Amino acid sequence: MKLLSRINRKRQQGLSMIELMVALLIGTLLTAAVLQMFLGSRTTYAMQTALATMQENARFAVEFLSRDLRIAGYVGCSANTSLANTLRDTSNSDEIYAQFDMSQPVMVEDNYVVASGTSIPLPTAATPTAGTDIVSVKFADGEGSCTVESHVAASATIHCYANHDYQKGQILLISDCAHSAIFQQSNTVNTGSQTKQVNHNSGQAVPGNCTKGLGLPVDCASTQGTAYTFPSGATVQLYKNYAYYIDDNAFGSPALHRSAITVSSGSAGLEEQELVEGVENMQITYGIDNDDDGDADYYVAADTNGDGTEDLDVTEVVAIRISLLMRSIEDNVLSSAQTYSYNGAAVTATDRRLRKVFTTTITLRNRVI
Repeated sequence: MKLLSRINRKRQQGLSMIELMVALLIGTLLTAAVLQMFLGSRTTYAMQTALATMQENARFAVEFLSRDLRIAGYVGCSANTSLANTLRDTSNSDEIYAQFDMSQPVMVEDNYVVASGTSIPLPTAATPTAGTDIVSVKFADGEGSCTVESHVAASATIHCYANHDYQKGQILLISDCAHSAIFQQSNTVNTGSQTKQVNHNSGQAVPGNCTKGLGLPVDCASTQGTAYTFPSGATVQLYKNYAYYIDDNAFGSPALHRSAITVSSGSAGLEEQELVEGVENMQITYGIDNDDDGDADYYVAADTNGDGTEDLDVTEVVAIRISLLMRSIEDNVLSSAQTYSYNGAAVTATDRRLRKVFTTTITLRNRVI
C-alpha cells in the first residue's frame, strides 16, 4: 500500500512557472509574427490596389485628353478652307462668342488664379483649382455626320441624304472642302422630310444666328447676309468645344472635369462634366515649331515670363505635353507622408495618400499636316 501511494505521487507532475512563461513568450512571438505578416500584407494590398486604380484613372484621363486634342481645329476637310461664323454677338460689335471661335481651336490658361478668373468660357458651376492649368479644344465631330443632298441658301434649308440626329439649338459646322460655316440649327426635327432637314435661319435663342447667309463676309446687318450654296456631297457635323480643368467633385475629391456644349429649349450653353476622380493637378507645356518642319523644337508654359499673362502664341504650337498628378482616393495608404517630384519641385504631402505622375505628349495633327 505504501509502495502504490509512493508511485502515484511520483506520477503527478505539472508545469513550472518558468515553463509557463517560456510558452507564453513563444506564443506571443508567434502571434506577433502572424499579425505583422497580416498587417504587411494588408498594407501591400492597399498600396497595390491604390496604384492599380491610379493607373486606370490616369489611362482614362490621358485617353480623354489625347483623343480631343489630336483633332483640335478639325473642320471636316482641309484646314485651309475659308470659314464663316454666324454665331455673332450683335450687342458687342458682332464679336464671335469665344466658345464658338474656331480661329482659336486651342485656348490655354496657365496656373489658374481664382481672383483673376479665366478667358476660357466655363460653366457657372465650375470652380477650377488654383494653380492648375486649363486647356480648351474645338473641333467638328465627324461621327454621325450628315451628307448634303441639296442646299437652298435663300430659304436657309439643307437637305441630307439620310436622317440625322441633330436637334434645334445645336451648333453645327458645314464644309465642302473649299468653304466652311458655323451656325446654330434653327428647326425642330419632327417627322417626315424634316428628319433629313437642317435649317440655319437668323434669330433663334442663344446664341442664335445673326444672319442666314453662310458666305463671307459675314453680314450681320442683313438677315439674308452673304449667300453661299453648299453643293451635294458637303458634310454637316456637330461642333464641339471641350475645356479641361481640375475641380473638386461632390465628395470633395479633386477630379478631371470638362465643360461641354449642351442644349436646352433650343438654346446652347455649357455644362460641367466630371470625367476622372483622383486627378489632383494638371500642368501643360506647349511644343513650339520654329523651323516649320512639323516637329516641336522645345516646350514652354503658356506663361513663359511667370508674370501671370499668357505669352504663348498658340498658332506656333504643334504639340502639347500634359503632366497629371494622380492621387489615391483613400487616405492612410502609406505609413508616412510621401515626398514626390512634380512640375520641377519636390513636394511633401500633408496626408498619407499615394501619388504618382503621368506624362503624355500629344501632336496636334491639324497643325502639322
